[in-house]
Amino acid sequence: MKKKLHIKFIISIILSAIFLWSFIGSKGELVENLSVPIGIGMDIVKNTKQDELYRLPIALYVFDPSGNTTSSVITGEASTMGDTRENRQVKNNKRYLLGLEKVYVISESFAKDGVHEMIDILVHNPQINDKAFMTVCKGKSEDILKYKVEGYANSTEFIEGMIKNSNYFNFFAQQYTMMDLVVRMDAEGRSTILPYLEIKENGVEITGVAVFKKDKMVAKLDIMEAKIANLLRENKVQGMLSIQKNSKEYINYYAQSKRKVKCYKEGEKFKFIINLNLKGTIASNELYKNFNKDPKVLKEFTNEMENSIKKQCENFLSKAKCEYKVDFLDLGRVAAAKYGRETGVDWNKVICESDIEVNVKVKVDTEGRGEY
Repeated sequence: MKKKLHIKFIISIILSAIFLWSFIGSKGELVENLSVPIGIGMDIVKNTKQDELYRLPIALYVFDPSGNTTSSVITGEASTMGDTRENRQVKNNKRYLLGLEKVYVISESFAKDGVHEMIDILVHNPQINDKAFMTVCKGKSEDILKYKVEGYANSTEFIEGMIKNSNYFNFFAQQYTMMDLVVRMDAEGRSTILPYLEIKENGVEITGVAVFKKDKMVAKLDIMEAKIANLLRENKVQGMLSIQKNSKEYINYYAQSKRKVKCYKEGEKFKFIINLNLKGTIASNELYKNFNKDPKVLKEFTNEMENSIKKQCENFLSKAKCEYKVDFLDLGRVAAAKYGRETGVDWNKVICESDIEVNVKVKVDTEGRGEY
């Protein structure tokens, strides 16, 4: 019995050693000798049409022998994205350990110039974390990475949490990772929307979304427009909807949405019907009397809320179709699935010329704890 246990113990030691060697290999290093990237920025400086300078700042965890963790930002500058790595390394005395990135921050100027080169260099590196969040920012990404947020080693920690938890309000989804961008960028009938960051008086905030056409940013929606766009675009997302008469009379409805899209072709023209089913809770009521007692009041609310949402959606679509001219609702994906893919159709153009009807159904799941 003892001999068998001894053999098992030796085997387990050997297997553990093999595992550790395969995991660490010859690249094993003390953490104090490593720089761990947690956020990567993308900036571009245009001097002339022929001369572009890439500025790629990286936010790093820096560990010291005493166990303290700090953060620093090192920026690489070069005429190509690959060469920025060499330029960064001459400013750093430690080796980079990739794979733990939390956020990629793309400046608006970089996004409008196109992110294809960025995606190409990231995809070619197997050590990069493709589940890190992608964002677009106003101004320079370097300013976002260097911004100090109280209680955090680096602002990227705060931004990661902010994006991760944004899906509880404003109907944001969770499809904002690097891999989501890769999948959507060249997919037929699909487009990309990314959270848009700004440094405001009270700190870093999500102030809307950046809308992409293929690999280029073409528009920025403010937070109210983003809310309606998300509602029309995403399925099973959550947010607050309100009816307000004045500062004293209002009602807040916290709901989860279900979205279904139908597509028809009438001659050469497409028609889309977006059905939105909302189910949720009354968060606050300062508008309707006897809400919990009178079914007629509940019916009045659901009718008014349905009309309010439908009107907001129609107003937004009317503006978006004329101004942005991009299928950021992914309606082309639905049409292509029904009428054929790779037919050479420009879905951005088709959607802008199509009729889009929105139907809204509101249901109150619970009415809170009662009237106060």
